[in-house]
Amino acid sequence: MPDSDSPAPIDPSLLIVRKRVGQIRHVDVDKKYGFIEAEDYREDVFFHLSQWEGNGPRDTAPRRGQVVEFEIDELHRRNEGKLRAKVVRPTKRPVGEKMSGYTDPHLMVKHHPKARQTKPKWRNKD
Repeated sequence: MPDSDSPAPIDPSLLIVRKRVGQIRHVDVDKKYGFIEAEDYREDVFFHLSQWEGNGPRDTAPRRGQVVEFEIDELHRRNEGKLRAKVVRPTKRPVGEKMSGYTDPHLMVKHHPKARQTKPKWRNKD
């Protein structure tokens, strides 16, 4: 019979993976690790250089200040309580850019033309 205090094992295939954006804050190429300043978290996200996926032969190593997208290793976060990136790659997505309907009109909700109908005539008996 399983112990009621221990949590049930998590199936990794059921975890939702979301790409996040951040900026590389520190890289130590000799020790093969770095930290990302993520826009979603207060603390920095650790990554190992083996997780780096460059965009070609010229993009072999991450640079300080480079904008990257990454995925959080959710199993490690749940088990250890620490943030670690699984996949890190360069991106052209802007950091901290909030989307709004004024700057991105294609995101504004458009209603059906008949959605704003007048009040029914039976209400205006006054």
